[in-house]
Amino acid sequence: MNNKFKKSALILALALGITACGNDASKPAEEEKDNAAETTETAPAEEEKADEEKPEEAADEKETAETDGEVPTLTYFNIGGEPTRHAEVVAAINEYLDSQDAGYHIDTVFYDWGDYQQKLQLAVNSGEDWDLAFTANWAGPYKTLADQNALLDLNDYLDNELKDAAELIDDRMLEGSRINGPLYGLPSAYPGVVAANQFVWNKEYVEKYDVPYEDLKTTTDIEPYLKEVKENEPDAPYPYIVASDYLFARENPVFEVASGIGVKEEDGKLVAYSIYESEDFKAEIDQMKKLYDEGLINPDAPQLQPGEADGSYESNLVGQAEGEPGSQAVWSQPGEEKLSSIIGDSIVIDNGKATGKLVSVNSQTENKEEALDFINRMFTDKKLQDLLSYGVEGEDYELEDGKVKRLGESTEVYDVAAFQYLSMYNRTPMAGGVGLGDPEFDEEVKEFESKLVASPTLGFNIDKTPIQGELENIEATTSKYFINLKTGAFDESYYNEFLDQLKTAGIEKAITEVQNQLDAWEK
Repeated sequence: MNNKFKKSALILALALGITACGNDASKPAEEEKDNAAETTETAPAEEEKADEEKPEEAADEKETAETDGEVPTLTYFNIGGEPTRHAEVVAAINEYLDSQDAGYHIDTVFYDWGDYQQKLQLAVNSGEDWDLAFTANWAGPYKTLADQNALLDLNDYLDNELKDAAELIDDRMLEGSRINGPLYGLPSAYPGVVAANQFVWNKEYVEKYDVPYEDLKTTTDIEPYLKEVKENEPDAPYPYIVASDYLFARENPVFEVASGIGVKEEDGKLVAYSIYESEDFKAEIDQMKKLYDEGLINPDAPQLQPGEADGSYESNLVGQAEGEPGSQAVWSQPGEEKLSSIIGDSIVIDNGKATGKLVSVNSQTENKEEALDFINRMFTDKKLQDLLSYGVEGEDYELEDGKVKRLGESTEVYDVAAFQYLSMYNRTPMAGGVGLGDPEFDEEVKEFESKLVASPTLGFNIDKTPIQGELENIEATTSKYFINLKTGAFDESYYNEFLDQLKTAGIEKAITEVQNQLDAWEK
């Protein structure tokens, strides 16, 4: 895989709140912030300084506005460096809100990727005045803030204030965003929003060797085509390029509730078990070992860092990444066209996917009605979505065949991480890409939706307190062994050593505690 492909995959994964090792929402925050930093330019020092000063300024402006009898201004925390033309776009948003008789204004406050979680937590701890915030399992710690009673439970507003927005959201996404009942954030309304693990193919080789890529669902299925390309293409010695961030190509759905601990249904009962001791896991790592030993996978796979895959686009038949409908257009480059196919027959909706990007309301806000109204508008008003996501038409972008074409580089025009505005369902697509209304995109959405499978533990969240030490030990053990196992660079004694170390880490105690909590949750 070339660097451009890997970087695009990282951006897509980031936008969907996906961790590099699958659906595990417990990935350490520091690692997630590092991933975010890789995909985003660091804001200049002056902008960072401005970010630090902005909350106090926003609070002062809000207090002044209220004493002057003006409409209230909502403070909305966003992730990413402050964009160019920020003030001009905010003014345009507020002018539009006035034209719609909203009765309030909005101030979007930006914190850099690496600082966002800390800044939001500090705002909560200090009792700072804010109204709305981007939250996720990987940034602006959703469950942590919920446990601190910092976020408003939105359940009571789904039938009234948030009715229009809620109708756009898959009920399974709502359920996965709940924390043992309460709903502290509204998830994305994008159809087929749950990203799928996909094979990403070199179109040139697919056509040359007549590869039936759409029918190939597993690493076993692709093996004969890897061998054919390796034998016939001197420039493709390792046709399956794999890096250390490889997403495990599971054929069957796995419902993971903590690192290494899965849940399955047996005789109508939810049963906790060790994923790493399952037959499916062992079969997949044995297949990866076979591909690795036969030289079909690059030998430096365990050490290869994201974005550093050796070899150009022409030197591999297939790679693997996680993406949503339309990702194929993003992965393709001029002269480097790619095709993609979903791995396995299922796309899992679990708590981690559902909480990949949300908007939350401060439980202490004095502008609750206005905040709820803004969320409802943000989900349903295309004009507002475009303002938040792209800026001002004619100044930051223009429409080309109904799609957005930016009028400059990110340093010249308004450019933000638009995924956080939860407006993918209606927002105008970018020029050069595909979006709702494009036949191929709509067909892909249908395929994604037909494969969606809800985790039986949607809305179930472990109380980690009784097994915090064990979970941390399991995570540390997994981090040490898992990369080699999933890339095929291991032998049987290494795998057995891994299982022994998991037992030492306390996985059996953790499984027992998870089972007890599952039993109580099901009652």
